[in-house]
Amino acid sequence: MPAKFERRCSLCLLNEGELLPFIEQLRKDEPAIDIALIPSVGAVEILFTGEKSLDSLVEKVKNKFPTFFLGDEDLLHSLQSAFISKKSSVALAESCTGGAMAAKITSIPDASKYFLGSVVAYSNEWKESFLHVSRTTLEQKGAVSKEAVVEMVKGLLDETNADYAVAISGIAGPGGGTREKPVGTIYVAIGKRGDKIDVGLIQAPGGRNSAIEMAVHLCLGALWRRIVHNAVTFS
Repeated sequence: MPAKFERRCSLCLLNEGELLPFIEQLRKDEPAIDIALIPSVGAVEILFTGEKSLDSLVEKVKNKFPTFFLGDEDLLHSLQSAFISKKSSVALAESCTGGAMAAKITSIPDASKYFLGSVVAYSNEWKESFLHVSRTTLEQKGAVSKEAVVEMVKGLLDETNADYAVAISGIAGPGGGTREKPVGTIYVAIGKRGDKIDVGLIQAPGGRNSAIEMAVHLCLGALWRRIVHNAVTFS
C-alpha cells in the first residue's frame, strides 16, 4: 500500500463557514486528498490526508489566512511561545469571566515566563479602586461598555509593568440582560504599551458557561494576533 501522509494545521478566530469556500476549492484542485475540518471554540483544525507530501497545501492555508494561521501548535502553546520569544509580558483584568482566562493561560507549564497575573474586578467598586475606572464612566456608560474596558486596560498598564493588557466585562447570564445589553453582551479591550487599544463587542450565544468559554477563546486568539502580527481584531 502507498504510504499515507498526514498534516494538521489550526486557525484561530475563524469558523467552518468562513473556511468552507476555500476548502471546497482545495477539494476540487486536489481530489485525491482527504480534507477534514475539526471545529472547536474559537478555532478550526484542518486535517489533510493523502499519498503525497501535503506541505504545499498547508502553505496555501497559511498564505490565505496569514494572521489567523497557528500551524501545528494549539492556541495556548503558540501564544506562550510568542510572548516568551519576544520577551514580553501580559496582565489581565477580568470581570464576567471571573478568572477563567487566567486559568486557561496557566493550564500549561511555563506560563509564569510571560503571565503576570489577573485582577478579577467583579464589582464596580473594584473596577474603580484597583483599575481606576472613573465613576462617571460606570454611572453613565456602565461596567459593560467599551469605555469601561478601555479604562480597565489603561489602569492595568498604569499599575503593572506588563507589555500587554487585556480587559473583559460583560453579561454572561442567565440574568442581568437588558434590551440595550442582552445576555451574552461582552466587551473586550487589548492594549499594547505605547500603542493603540483594540476594543470591541462579542455577542456570545448560549448559556453562561458557553458564553464565558467563547469570550476567553476569542480574547486569547485576538491577543495572539496582536503580539504575533500586531493585528487588531475588534476595532
